[in-house]
Amino acid sequence: MSLLRFKVSWEEDDSTYRTIEILSAQTFFELHTCVKTSLLMPADMEASIYVSNNRWTREKEISSTVEKNLRDAPALSMKKTPIAALINDPNQKFIYECKHPKGWIFLIELTALSPVPNLQKNYPVCIFNEGISPSQFGIAKPEKDAVVDILELYDLENKDGFGDEGEDEDISGLEEEASGDDSNFTDDL
Repeated sequence: MSLLRFKVSWEEDDSTYRTIEILSAQTFFELHTCVKTSLLMPADMEASIYVSNNRWTREKEISSTVEKNLRDAPALSMKKTPIAALINDPNQKFIYECKHPKGWIFLIELTALSPVPNLQKNYPVCIFNEGISPSQFGIAKPEKDAVVDILELYDLENKDGFGDEGEDEDISGLEEEASGDDSNFTDDL
């Protein structure tokens, strides 16, 4: 039994992704459940996972609605199919398609394979998440970025990095001083 690490990224915005670790003996249904949980999807949402090649072409379907695997069936069961059974490549790819009115699609890539899993962890587990889940657009407010906080704190949004202080003052007095007599200066070269 080995540990598999997958990157699950949203097809429309690859800056939204999750990193999931799962044991090779676990099923696609367990992966499906972890993906739904980590992306804050509805708990009752159905999905299909397609085995894919390097060009993201859909091949064999694994469905959450199929209960058992039958010979020559159009789709396999997520509950009955272990992930290791369909890993043919060290860079194996899958397409995760939500059966939801929005029709979200996620790309799943095998990024790492470890022969020795940490047996003290409960798998599958989402170890990293980046970006807002598409199910949360318009609902969840994005967290403020540290850079945004600094920009707001120091008012660094202005063009030249200078504030608006003194813009209305008359600068004609300064111009007169600048064009005045330079006789007070000596050239010490």
